[in-house]
This record gives sequence, structure tokens and C-alpha cells, in this order.
Amino acid sequence: MLTTAQIGYLNTVPEGKITRIEPFNPGTQQAAKEIIAEVMSDVPSAMAHYVGSSKLGIAGENDIDLTILAGNDFKLAAVTLEKRYGVPHHRSTKRDYVMWEFERNGFPVELHLTDFIDAGLQEQLDTQEILENDKALCSEYEAIKLKCDGLPWKEYLVKKYEFWNRILGIGE
Repeated sequence: MLTTAQIGYLNTVPEGKITRIEPFNPGTQQAAKEIIAEVMSDVPSAMAHYVGSSKLGIAGENDIDLTILAGNDFKLAAVTLEKRYGVPHHRSTKRDYVMWEFERNGFPVELHLTDFIDAGLQEQLDTQEILENDKALCSEYEAIKLKCDGLPWKEYLVKKYEFWNRILGIGE
């Protein structure tokens, strides 16, 4: 069972995108550490959250997913990070949210800047914590990802969300 927010996100995913799952590359974690150090140097009051397969050290897209919580310093953080990372890929007009996409050391990076933890981010953080603390579940998650290699992106996301919801107890 998927949540309304997950279904909403699936409706924004472009058709034709194919899932590519690769063995874990430790270089992703080094690149993430570099970016986090830059952000914390630029915006010391911020909190950085590194999530996803590369953080877990398992097979995945070998990408880097970072969310920076700037709280009351959002506007300053946005200006400061734009100087470092360039024009954002996306900026919300409804809330304080900016997202950059770039590469670091050959790895794709999504850097999200926001001023608060919404339900979607909380879901990611909770899932990450469970997987970091339960190696059996983490291995099961990796196996699901590996089976999804070559599938349409939406199909992969459904399988991923179903797993997340099961371990979070959503929809029971």
C-alpha cells in the first residue's frame, strides 16, 4: 500500500526512465563528506542529512542524496549555497525549498535545502535509521534494489515504497 504523497510523487516521474542499480562504490561516501564539509563551512547553523543507498554502503544508483535543514537561516543558506553550487535545478514558490543537481567526483548529487522536516523527509530519515540499525533489513533492501535493475523507474519506486512502508508500519 502506498501513501497519498508517494502516489503523488509517482505521478511526476517521467515515462521511459529505467532503473540502473550498481554495486556500492565507496567513492560516493567520500564525495558526500566533501559536500557536507563545504555546506557546514558555509552555513554552520545548518543540519546535514545524508540518506540513501550510498550512505548505507549497499548497491544502488551510486548517487548522493543530501538534505540541508537551514531553519531560520534558509534565505542566507540559499544565497550562500547558490554562490557555491550555481543556479538551482528547482526552487519552490510555495515554501522554502531549493534543490541543486550536480556531479561530484563523477557521482550524481541531489542537494536539497529546506527550512523544516516535512512528512516525506521524515519518512526518509526514519527508514534510513531503521536500515542503519538492522543489517538483515538492509540486506533485504539491497536484494530488492538489485532485482529492480533494468525495470521502469516507477516500478522500482513502487517496490521501494512498499518496502519502506512495511518496515515503517504504514498501512497496516
